[in-house]
Amino acid sequence: MEASLTHYEVLGINPSATIEQIKQAYHSAVLKHHPDKAAGLGPPSDPSTDGQGQAASTDTFQLVQSAWEVLRDADRRAAYDSLLCLRELQTPMTYQDELDMGDMDAEDCDGGARLFTYPCRCGDVYALYEAELAGRSSMVVPCRSCSNHVLVRASVT
Repeated sequence: MEASLTHYEVLGINPSATIEQIKQAYHSAVLKHHPDKAAGLGPPSDPSTDGQGQAASTDTFQLVQSAWEVLRDADRRAAYDSLLCLRELQTPMTYQDELDMGDMDAEDCDGGARLFTYPCRCGDVYALYEAELAGRSSMVVPCRSCSNHVLVRASVT
């Protein structure tokens, strides 16, 4: 198991899991990866069980234990979730294209708002309300359906 996995991935659960779901996933993972279980992976004379299986299981078990220690405590879990969110925000973002507001299609909406759209290669659109870009020189806008993003620059008037 990779050390770069999140605690949620180690336990095979969704980040929105309840404490009962976390507890159930923890117990299942303990039963599966406990080092005492790994010690009996094969007959003693089997050269393919030269301790590697037990070592891997011990490493995985330690990851499971670490995940449980953090996720079972509401305060530690909240701090961990904040750390995950911060990591995600710090991840460099790539975008498909750079656009000026003038490259986008504009439509007036109810209440006087203006919606700007631009077609994505997936068939949906990038959508941005004019007010969202107010006071900024540019903004990264996600597609409404896929993982693509574009950089939209405010039009210079």
